[in-house]
Amino acid sequence: MPLMPWQKYVMDDASKYVNGKWEHKTVGVLVARQSGKTHLLRMRILAGLFLWDEPLILATAQNRDVALETMRATIETIDQHEWLRKKVKSITRANGREEIELKNGSRYKIIAPSPGAARGMSASTCILDEARMHKTTDGFAALAYTLNASSNPQMWLCSNAGDIHSVLLNQIRNRAIQKIENNTDDDIGWYEWSAEPGLKLSDRKAWAQANPALGHTISEDVLQSRMGDPPEIIQTELLCQWVSTISSPWPHAAFNQCANPELKLEPGPPTWIGVEVSPDRTHFAIVGSQIMDDNSIAVALMDMQESDKAIDDLKIADIVAQWAKSYSAESIVLNRFSGDSIASKLIQAGLRADVIAGAKYYQAGDETLGAMTGGRLIHGNQPELTASVNACIKKTTENGGWYVSRRKQSTAAVAMMLAIHRATSRQHSGEIDIQIA
Repeated sequence: MPLMPWQKYVMDDASKYVNGKWEHKTVGVLVARQSGKTHLLRMRILAGLFLWDEPLILATAQNRDVALETMRATIETIDQHEWLRKKVKSITRANGREEIELKNGSRYKIIAPSPGAARGMSASTCILDEARMHKTTDGFAALAYTLNASSNPQMWLCSNAGDIHSVLLNQIRNRAIQKIENNTDDDIGWYEWSAEPGLKLSDRKAWAQANPALGHTISEDVLQSRMGDPPEIIQTELLCQWVSTISSPWPHAAFNQCANPELKLEPGPPTWIGVEVSPDRTHFAIVGSQIMDDNSIAVALMDMQESDKAIDDLKIADIVAQWAKSYSAESIVLNRFSGDSIASKLIQAGLRADVIAGAKYYQAGDETLGAMTGGRLIHGNQPELTASVNACIKKTTENGGWYVSRRKQSTAAVAMMLAIHRATSRQHSGEIDIQIA
């Protein structure tokens, strides 16, 4: 069962010993889909069981089917070779108890990616597949702590590229980058095949950089057939490039194309203000909108603050009021889930404020999307606002509708949507043309 050149390179380098121990106690492999990652892991598991007599190999993946697929491939190889079968004591396939045990006591077992799943176990090797799907470090910690008692542990993490929500993968990759850039004393071994930034999705050079199986088990014709997929899917799955979010409500690079670095929101013209508070109330953002002479909508992030603890509504209302007065804002709009209390305080201060929810919130998303794709949106390319917009996640409803999920990372983007909604409402009333600065 020969290895492709890239697989052989990883196995040779990741299997190096220094002073009788693994040189790389953490091994990270990042490669495009269908490049042979499952086969690589299968051979590492077989080597641990049959060559190196590792007492316990634990494996997990965020999606249980992924871990099971690797186990099935491992069992299939054992079944095909009598010299391997003769060393097996038992194979358990019962749901939740999947395990291979050899007569020498070595075991390979699948566990759930939860903190309690590995409690009480002591492993020598751990394998975490599809690391990009782990939105927290809980699954990693569950495995890592099983290695504490091992005299020579090794952790393997495999994946293709993720997005900003791939917390675990981003953390491990950043650790590797720190080692490379600062020559830190770290035992991590990082093996990444990814297309360099800036190359077009259809660039054959990019395909070759991210797909080391090209010319072996993958052909250019197959990759060409995927060029009609959404750009962010091509970037992560085929080119191993990081994206802001895979389930974005906005077309690829649409917001960036609306940027005008010279744009500033000046006091004087009719202004509408959107205010959003994060679900945990530790973060809030204030965004203003105006209608320009050409009827485009201009938006600008006025203020954004974050705290370690929940921010008092009175403080938020005071800051919003100051901005509203300095711009003589016609109205302030908030989200009902977080803005009722703030709105009431603003009204008491003599300001016009109201809240929206449900259909109106969905409408705000549609209006923002329409302005963005229709070239009617302008923004000053503020990094904080751009990052928030790119971090938005699209959620769908049972009746086919969609909305932007309320998360801390998208707080400024939601505030922008609310400001756009109010400006669009005025624009459609025929009283004024809308632009966002």
